[in-house]
Amino acid sequence: MSDSVRVRFAPSPTGHLHVGGARTALFNWLFARHHGGRFVLRIEDTDVARNRPEYTQAIYAGLRWIGLDWDEGPDVGGPHGPYLQSQRADRHLAVARELLALGRAYECFCSQRPADDDENDDEPEAVAPAALPCTCAALSDADKTEARARGPAAIRFKVPPGQDLVVDDLIRDRVTFPKETVGDFIIVTSDNRALYNLAVVIDDHDMAITHVIRGDEHLANTPKQQLLYDALGWTAPRFAHIPIILNAQRRKLSKRDGATSLNEYEAMGYVPEAVVNFLALLGWSPRDNREVLTRDELIKLFDVDGVVKHPAIFDTTKLGWMNREYIKSQPAGALADRLMALMRSHPNAAGAAVGSVDGGAAIASLDRTYIERVASLFHDRVRTVIDVFELGSYFFTDGVITPTEEALAKHCASAETIKHLRDARAVLAGLDAFDTAAVERAIRELAATKGVKASEYIHPLRVAVTGQAVSPGIFEVYSILGKERVLRRIDALEGLLVAGARAHAKAGR
Repeated sequence: MSDSVRVRFAPSPTGHLHVGGARTALFNWLFARHHGGRFVLRIEDTDVARNRPEYTQAIYAGLRWIGLDWDEGPDVGGPHGPYLQSQRADRHLAVARELLALGRAYECFCSQRPADDDENDDEPEAVAPAALPCTCAALSDADKTEARARGPAAIRFKVPPGQDLVVDDLIRDRVTFPKETVGDFIIVTSDNRALYNLAVVIDDHDMAITHVIRGDEHLANTPKQQLLYDALGWTAPRFAHIPIILNAQRRKLSKRDGATSLNEYEAMGYVPEAVVNFLALLGWSPRDNREVLTRDELIKLFDVDGVVKHPAIFDTTKLGWMNREYIKSQPAGALADRLMALMRSHPNAAGAAVGSVDGGAAIASLDRTYIERVASLFHDRVRTVIDVFELGSYFFTDGVITPTEEALAKHCASAETIKHLRDARAVLAGLDAFDTAAVERAIRELAATKGVKASEYIHPLRVAVTGQAVSPGIFEVYSILGKERVLRRIDALEGLLVAGARAHAKAGR
């Protein structure tokens, strides 16, 4: 295929960029990069009631987070602008008037508007209903003059009589639409607003789009758009309708299943490389059926002939597995960088993960060296970046730790626990160096001196500083936390156990 390939992603700024839109953008981007073509970003911002400027910025941010760059768009310009659909209204109306002049459209004075004409790029019709009956094409000039006096007219496209309509789709092959399902349809409303099918045809033509890759919920719009291309004497782009995304129960994807925004995936600790890899496999697969693919490999291998017709299944378990694979494949320093970035971009999410009451402000002040030391302990253990904050919450607070009931029952039930804690505290308090080796040596020498297993000290000490029954290597944990916090937490656990013992003794009298 030549380097003249031009594709576009055309979202409406009515909300954050969700996984369905992100996959559509990714497929277009991969197709363009694979063929050495151009990826165009067009913002279809004509839904005045729901559009928000901040959502346009959120779309930019979501695309950039997963590493998609665009060659032309509202913020970068290009030879085929403007790239905001709202700025193309005059062009849309001019083409509508051209269709009137050609006799391919007519004024419509019907009081109601067909339900199938209220599509936008986010909410296209799911099926192609028959258009509502309209007799305006047969009005005499006198009738039209009288009707205009009562109010402005809409413009309705005149569907020529003839054969069934056929769409040659690069993914779904030949799709036939019975002629009775596509009647004359509104292209401009009575308030002079071009509707989706007309606007998208004009914009795709003016921007020299060669391939339209979009969700198959748009398939029902395609015969109408082909009719418009034919009426205007323009060459239609090639169409490729990618399969819908369903949940594991093969039902429409809900937010609980993964129909959430990229911004939320970032806040949940997913890494963009894994998200891109996962989205690429929602309806497409390479011929060798590999599952973990780099960006360069995706560009090299992707083409629409590998896209399936059947629905894609969104498997959150697989996404988690893939995310873990990407975290493990990179050095601990990369995980530290992601933790630092997450603390900056989503401090509330990070704060909530560690149970912080200050919205994450305290952890946001931690230095990178400390973060990397923590990251090194969890690098091979976590599924998402946010898991580091959740599993290692004790690293991100200066306060004492409330142990879990499981940890207390498992490691602090012995009558000797309080004595072990006191002995260990005395030894640790006397250390000049508090690195991993020094802490381990001190505890093991203490155990040998007392004639007990080192675990008799290690497990209660783990509960004291982490509050948990299991954790990464406790000596590394102590070294990272530092002497002051460790001693304070040992004191707190000792106090808790002493109070519990007294209460138990009192209750037994």
